[in-house]
Amino acid sequence: MPGRVLSDLLGVMDLTEFKVEHYRGARREAAARVRYPLSAAVAGRRVLLVDDVSDTGDTYRVALDHLAERGPPLEVRTAALHHKTVSSFEPDLYAARVVRWRWLIYPWAVVEDLSGFVAAMVPRPQAPEAIAERLRAEHGLRVTRRLLEDVIAELAARDAA
Repeated sequence: MPGRVLSDLLGVMDLTEFKVEHYRGARREAAARVRYPLSAAVAGRRVLLVDDVSDTGDTYRVALDHLAERGPPLEVRTAALHHKTVSSFEPDLYAARVVRWRWLIYPWAVVEDLSGFVAAMVPRPQAPEAIAERLRAEHGLRVTRRLLEDVIAELAARDAA
C-alpha cells in the first residue's frame, strides 16, 4: 500500500510488487521469506523498495536479496513509513522514527492484526465485549463493535479451514 501511494504522489506509474512475509497477524515467523515473487524485470533499473515499517530489518534483507536475484538493479534505495530504531536495517528514507518499540496497526491490516492478537489469547474469549476488554487491557486498543464482528468472522473462517 505505501508503495502505491508514493507512486501516485510522485507521478511514477512504473510500479510492481512482491510480498515478503515475516509476520502472520501479530505472530512473527522464524524467518522472513518471499511469499509471492517479483514478476517484473529490474536488471539495470533504478528501484525504490518501499515497506510500511522497518521493524527487525529482516524483510528488507530478504527483499534486497530477492531484487539482486532478479536483476541486478542499477540502483536500489529503500523507504518506509516508520523506522523503528531497534531495527537492524535503516531505510534510506522514512516518514517517522519510532524510538520506543510498539506494535503499529495500519489501515490495510487491521483485521489481520487484531485477529492475531485474539487468536493468541488463552483462553480465547468468544463474546465481542470480552474480546474488547482483553484488547484494551492487554494491548491498549479500543475497538468498535463492527470491527470486532469482522475479527470474529475472520477467526471463525480460519477455524473452519
